Amino acid sequence: MTEDFYKEHLILIVDDNATNLAVITDYLAEQGFKMMIARNGEICLKRAQIAKPSLILLDVMMPGIDGFETCRRLKADESTKDIPVIFMTALNDVEDKVKGFQMGGVDYITKPIQHEEVFARVKTHLRIQVQANQLSEQNLRLQEMTTVLEKLNADKDKFFSIVAHDLKGPFMPLLGNLELLAEMIELYSLAETKTMLQSVYRSAKNVFSLLENLLQWARLQQGRMEYQPSKLDLQKIAGQTVQLLSANAVNKKIVLSNAVPSGVFVQADENMLDMVIRNLTNNALKFTPVGGQVTIESGVWGAGIEKPPNPQPQTPDPTFFVELTVSDTGVGISEQDAAKLFKLEVHHSTIGTAKEQGTGLGLLICKEMVEKSGGQIWVESQLGKGTKVKFTIPLDKATAADSLVALTTKGHSALSSSVPLEEFVVPPLSAMAMLFELSKEGDLRAIEEQAMHLRQLDERYAPFADRIAQLAKGFEEDEITILLERCITNTTANGEINE
Repeated sequence: MTEDFYKEHLILIVDDNATNLAVITDYLAEQGFKMMIARNGEICLKRAQIAKPSLILLDVMMPGIDGFETCRRLKADESTKDIPVIFMTALNDVEDKVKGFQMGGVDYITKPIQHEEVFARVKTHLRIQVQANQLSEQNLRLQEMTTVLEKLNADKDKFFSIVAHDLKGPFMPLLGNLELLAEMIELYSLAETKTMLQSVYRSAKNVFSLLENLLQWARLQQGRMEYQPSKLDLQKIAGQTVQLLSANAVNKKIVLSNAVPSGVFVQADENMLDMVIRNLTNNALKFTPVGGQVTIESGVWGAGIEKPPNPQPQTPDPTFFVELTVSDTGVGISEQDAAKLFKLEVHHSTIGTAKEQGTGLGLLICKEMVEKSGGQIWVESQLGKGTKVKFTIPLDKATAADSLVALTTKGHSALSSSVPLEEFVVPPLSAMAMLFELSKEGDLRAIEEQAMHLRQLDERYAPFADRIAQLAKGFEEDEITILLERCITNTTANGEINE
């Protein structure tokens, strides 16, 4: 043990004899220990509760409550029961020593006190106490890990039993139709044969889709799918999905559109981001009836102003996130079913509006991939009115300012405002971007609340916040939009990006 080790420990010495206290205290202090004294049992109990010493040297023969009773009370108190107590006494009877151990003492030092003996026994019991604490902490961690692992294994067992059932399901019509074709093909007309083959194809496609999702999920779990982020054009990635799934949309007479503006760049793994958008869009098409709409759109998620249902994971870089939404005018999801999504232990799969089969794995894979990029994913839905699946992606740091301008100025003409921008000290870009999104939604009450928040955040923002609040109270959301558009453009043009 080193002197640094001794400095970490506080020793409480309890003795009514001032000379004994001084001698022992001075000696142990010279070894590097932190010292505390008490002249009787009552003071010892109070100081032990407050200071939580590493060890107590306790005299047996004291006025008031003696050392044995003091030790008994220490061991009866939850906050002090684990502090080792070494008795100091002139009593040599075996009966007295046994009583001390029964009261909870860990050792005895016989008076007259020998410095070397005190030091040796203190070191020994401190070492034992430290090791005991380490073992206790390790046992606690092991118990926590065991609980987590048991739950994970139980969830996976349930998950794989469901997957096994789902794998078996599509094979029944597949094998049945093939058996009928093999035995009775000459009895079927060309149209009937074609119908049966189409059923066989659908079943085989469902099995392949399930196996493909299983393999992707397994690769993610095993860490074999490497996350390789790069600067990506979000509009281009979304456009690839629209192009790929356009035939599906045409077949159901669904309007599939990409509303992501140009000039928005994110930091993500291209394959993963493409897979997430494709999976979510495919789901939206599946649950949207003939003549409906599916849209891929984007908005700003501002750091520190508004938050999705669960807090955005804290990432040091980049500061800004884009919120991508795949929305549809489909059948929607009930509140009970929405709670089952993204959970490994709960399998949830439903039939699409054109009898399309689902594997139930797609959203799990999307969640894993979104979280790898530091984002999160959630669902907003109303039964019978459609669904919005949203997830966040980090904006590319180097081009974040331009991306924010692209996100906040989409679809708006560059109108002028009579308010001179020189009157304002504007808040951080993320705050203005959030206000801009609220103005487009027409949420004037939320705009007032955010303006009040900015005013409290920094008095320099007061003129800006007051102007925004004034326009909100006057129901002038267009003026708010114009003012914010000018402030954002002016800030990015001057390179004044406050984070």
